[in-house]
Amino acid sequence: MYRVGIIGVGRGGEGIGAHSIGYAHAMAYSNHPRCQIVAATDISIENLNRFTEQFGVTSSFTDYREMLLEAHLDIVSISTYVVFHREMVEACAEAGVKGVWCEKPFALTMDDARAMVEACERAGTKLVVNHQRRYLDVFQRAKQLLRSGRVGQPVMFMASLPGADLIEWGTHWLDMFRFFADDQPARWVMGQVRCTGEKKAYGHLLAESALAYVCFEDGTRALLEDGEMLNGGFTMRLLGTEGWIDILGEGQLQVLDGNGVETIETRSNVHSPKPGHEMDEPFGKVLDALIGWIEGGPEPLVSGRQGMLSTELYLAAYESAWRRDKVDLPLREQHSFPLDLIAGEGR
Repeated sequence: MYRVGIIGVGRGGEGIGAHSIGYAHAMAYSNHPRCQIVAATDISIENLNRFTEQFGVTSSFTDYREMLLEAHLDIVSISTYVVFHREMVEACAEAGVKGVWCEKPFALTMDDARAMVEACERAGTKLVVNHQRRYLDVFQRAKQLLRSGRVGQPVMFMASLPGADLIEWGTHWLDMFRFFADDQPARWVMGQVRCTGEKKAYGHLLAESALAYVCFEDGTRALLEDGEMLNGGFTMRLLGTEGWIDILGEGQLQVLDGNGVETIETRSNVHSPKPGHEMDEPFGKVLDALIGWIEGGPEPLVSGRQGMLSTELYLAAYESAWRRDKVDLPLREQHSFPLDLIAGEGR
């Protein structure tokens, strides 16, 4: 039985996102026959009491370092704001934790992202980043269709984020672009940003508007913008030389090729399984992959190194806007969050 601790339980009652993501992790552990949540930590006593009562956790802490010292944990979930990720991941590795399941966005600089991955690799700690949508059926099916050649050679992947942003939400879509590109390296990124410093959430600045344009090694492009919805009503479009695949919000795929238009039903929407398909629950699949890796299995689709490379895309877009230039990858040293630099200059 794996002993589990959760850092940052949140206040709960808000679905799986926002301030309740710790509950989503906890549900995955509670549903796994080989895991037991034995400890939790949060800076709010009220949050802790609500969480420990719901999940029957007997040990609670307001200091995560104290929890790591006393609870003898095998796996730790980190469900806090991104600004705290590096110190917490490094502390878990130092404490000898076998597996760390870290929330997204992963990091605010590439220095921090690399440091977390390297600390875990040195310690033998298996690190995963919660880009769980890779395990949803709608995206798995879309990738199979794309790679089968159904719409020819990939040309461009495109999506928009109405009402959302390039980092907190956009990290998922940038990660999906990498997934559809078979996780091949990105060669360069160009970005544009409006960040006045007035918009802030989850402990860091957000841009009022942003654009990321990515070129992968084989020449496939990807375009992600936050702001208004793209025309067409699709969540994401995968454009090929002989047609395209639209991923629709309710989890349907619509394929246009030389034979006309076909609509394909899938077992999930773009967020979660459809009713009756609970076995596609992506949080449980992340956990299964992490445990398999701890026990000598393959590196998961959502490993820390994969998460770092997806993180690099939004950081490169911000860096490009800061430099006013195309940014070649990999990003080298990056000590500061680029939005802080942009807002500090008043541009």
